[in-house]
Amino acid sequence: MAEIIIMPKLGFNMDEGQLVRWNKNQGDKVSKGEVLFEINTDKTTMPVESTLDGVVLKTMLEEGAFAPVFTPIAVVGNEGEDADAVLAAAGEETVTAPIPQENEEAAVQDTQQMHMATDDLKSLKLTPKAKKFVKEEGIDPTTLTGIKGTGFRGGITAKDIKASPLARKLAEKTGVDLANVQGTGTGGKVMKADVEKATATSAPDIALKDRDDKKILSVTPYKGVRKIIGDRLSQSKFTAPHLYFTDSIDTTNLTAFRKQLNAMNDTKIAVSDLLILAASKALQKYPEVNASLVDEQIICYKSTNVGMAVAGDNGLIVPVVKNAQEKSLTQIAKKTRELVEKAKTGKLAQDEYTGGTFSISNLGMFGIENFTAIINPPESAILSVSSVRKTPVVVTDENGEDTVVIRPIMNIQLSVDHRIIDGLLAAKFVGYMKELLEEPIKILI
Repeated sequence: MAEIIIMPKLGFNMDEGQLVRWNKNQGDKVSKGEVLFEINTDKTTMPVESTLDGVVLKTMLEEGAFAPVFTPIAVVGNEGEDADAVLAAAGEETVTAPIPQENEEAAVQDTQQMHMATDDLKSLKLTPKAKKFVKEEGIDPTTLTGIKGTGFRGGITAKDIKASPLARKLAEKTGVDLANVQGTGTGGKVMKADVEKATATSAPDIALKDRDDKKILSVTPYKGVRKIIGDRLSQSKFTAPHLYFTDSIDTTNLTAFRKQLNAMNDTKIAVSDLLILAASKALQKYPEVNASLVDEQIICYKSTNVGMAVAGDNGLIVPVVKNAQEKSLTQIAKKTRELVEKAKTGKLAQDEYTGGTFSISNLGMFGIENFTAIINPPESAILSVSSVRKTPVVVTDENGEDTVVIRPIMNIQLSVDHRIIDGLLAAKFVGYMKELLEEPIKILI
């Protein structure tokens, strides 16, 4: 018995997925538990396994395309089975890309139009099943007036309503007249792909045309990982009142300490590893910073789950070192190396980039002198770390005399959610981070 494969919902906030790769092509044999395809979820690539043995009878989504969750994207069954018949029996259709959801205002207008169309239903000779289908799918009854019914005494049945729901929605958006579209579905049913074909032949593609004297290099849909990142950061920036605290760190001792550690340790220690352990220690000293505002409650965490922002193939992602307070510096170094490698290749599991309580964004390796990071919700603080630069500073000796010397200076900036973290608390946290990084032996004590 053939089975329709859908775009799975792999996260609470996942509304659509992007097909990255078909591991099995149409016509290939597949075994239960074997990877059938891979998708991008919110920030990582996940393999999806076949749930039965059989043959890939049909694939309905191109690599790189998006589809809403629960949308059919393939059919797997016994060799010789008719995939289109299986889809038709289930009332599904081929999908090549998702239809954008209408905004709230448009949805309200559609609801009003449906109420206005109730009278139109009475004037049509629809079977009970056809009436139910029209109401459930939000079909405008006026578009059915030309249909020749095949039911009792010329009644219009659900089968007589030739266009699929997705095809109707797309036709409404693009202005395509369904009466002029040749259907390729079962019984001549007009499918979404048929409307797309009619749209392509009847209207020019204006997306890539130059406009306003600006030559366009490419056009990329604002969706998927990039949209998720944008939505989350917008939510954070406009919901949480950000407050910023900046200080400079003399890294003379930090560099020497790290060099000494690496001379004695087989596992190489990076600056980011020291930052994670220092942040964990500071969060234990000031647990009010290690907090979230959830459902009108301030939750302080015992676990210091420190995330480190990484630029991967799928965009910015923050792998998290869980319970850093229970780990040694060497254990943290091994864990961060593993997580960063997975992040860069899009192989992080969901629990490896969720559950953070504090984040660090380090752009020092890119030579950035100073920058401001946006809090990663639902966390309440994030530390931005800039590059180390040789800077003239004033040093006071034991006799109270000032001398100008050149020192390696690194800027750090703490962004906090001012709703739950006050300025004095943030200042103390930054001061303690400065103390730990300038006297790094204290990180291990």
